[in-house]
Formats: sequence, structure tokens, C-alpha cells
Amino acid sequence: MIKSPEDIIYNSIKNKIGFHRSKKFKDWFHKEFPYMQQHHLFGSYSQKLKTSDYCSVPVTPAEHEEAEKDKSGFAIKNLPLMIEVLIKYIKYLEGVAK
Repeated sequence: MIKSPEDIIYNSIKNKIGFHRSKKFKDWFHKEFPYMQQHHLFGSYSQKLKTSDYCSVPVTPAEHEEAEKDKSGFAIKNLPLMIEVLIKYIKYLEGVAK
């Protein structure tokens, strides 16, 4: 079966990012985006084994449903947002952003 370019990129990244858990990041994420859900862009391997917390983006419930329908397309489309969230978190850690 030939995979789409999005599927190839998605699987390549998913297999390399690991399973980093960070309570500090999750706490910051939920304070920074209080009315949004945290979506792990590269999904999970099971209900309890999600990919890295650092590869998360804030989503509405409707966007979360959209993400589940097209995981690879949604992940690739939202890579810039993931990078923005990481930069914001780094600035927070460095004391630059309030």
C-alpha cells in the first residue's frame, strides 16, 4: 500500500520523538490555554502510552475530533503551531514571557 506524503512524514517523526512526560509542561500548557484541550500531535501507541508531551497543541473539542479522523494530515498542518507552543514555553522557562 502506498502511503501519502503526510503519512510518511507523520510516521517518521512519530517513531523518533519518544514518550517524554512533563508535569511542569502540562501544568504550564493548561494555564496558558485554559479553555483548550491538549492534543498530542503524534498520537499514542495505546490509551496510556502517548507520545511526547512537548509535541502537543491546543485544540477545541471539534478540532480534536478532526484530528482523530486524519491524524497525519492534522499533525503536519499543525507543526508550525507546535513549534510556536514550544518557543512560548522556552521563553516562559527563560523568564522572557509572562
